[in-house]
Amino acid sequence: MAAPAAAAALVWGYRAYRAYAAHEAAQTTIEAAETLAQINDRKKEVQAILKDVIQNMKDEIDVKSSTFVRTGGNTTVSRGRSENVTYRQYIECKIPFRPVISTVCQWALKSPLTVPRRIRKKIPGDAIETTIDIALKQTTASLVFEVVDDLLAWQSPLKAEPNYDKASRVAILGDPTTRPKRISEFFPFWPRPKGSLAPDLVIVEYRQQPFDVENVFAAVEIKFPNDWVKRDQIEDYVALMGSNNRKVALLRVPEDCPGYKPSAGKSRHGSPPRRTR
Repeated sequence: MAAPAAAAALVWGYRAYRAYAAHEAAQTTIEAAETLAQINDRKKEVQAILKDVIQNMKDEIDVKSSTFVRTGGNTTVSRGRSENVTYRQYIECKIPFRPVISTVCQWALKSPLTVPRRIRKKIPGDAIETTIDIALKQTTASLVFEVVDDLLAWQSPLKAEPNYDKASRVAILGDPTTRPKRISEFFPFWPRPKGSLAPDLVIVEYRQQPFDVENVFAAVEIKFPNDWVKRDQIEDYVALMGSNNRKVALLRVPEDCPGYKPSAGKSRHGSPPRRTR
């Protein structure tokens, strides 16, 4: 009797696994569809909200990026860990289009794409599955830059998460060659080619030319709140730019956006003021 019982348990376990796998696949499909719908909605919003920005870039398509007025970030403000000292040169790096970049990033901060993420919580004697929404601020900003690039026939000076071969520093070009190549047909920024690096944003000098390293004015690392700067990440981008640390910029949102003012409860260095007895 033991053998048939064991076989029945094995069959039941296999069916339970198949049912669970089917459920997971169905949930993933639903979540992917929801994300894709959000992306399509955002594309329409971008065309409406950034209409003037897109037109201005279209009018300036033959102008070299480095000829535009450039401003640096705010090193008088720190989120902590002495980042404004450790990464001072990258924060202060002067880049063109900072107002436009800041507008996009602040919009992404206020109304990011959200995706559901299923998590399991264990309680005594049971396990509960629940769903929380994850805000994709960086993905939202990158999506906006990508949509603007598309609307400009892939001749925008701002390239969202373009991929470069880490070993050879060669840009992975799409069609046309001013367009970053993507692997996925649905989600543009993931997965990435194996062994590649993808700065959050690349500003090219000549917009009608490929985003090869030689044509890059600056690679910009964008950090939203609660996303700490990583030394190895900055070092990778410096190496990618031919060991030229002047071509790597750090933009913290909202601290390095034009017009930013620290809240009354924080000091100019980003931490709460100390109480005196």
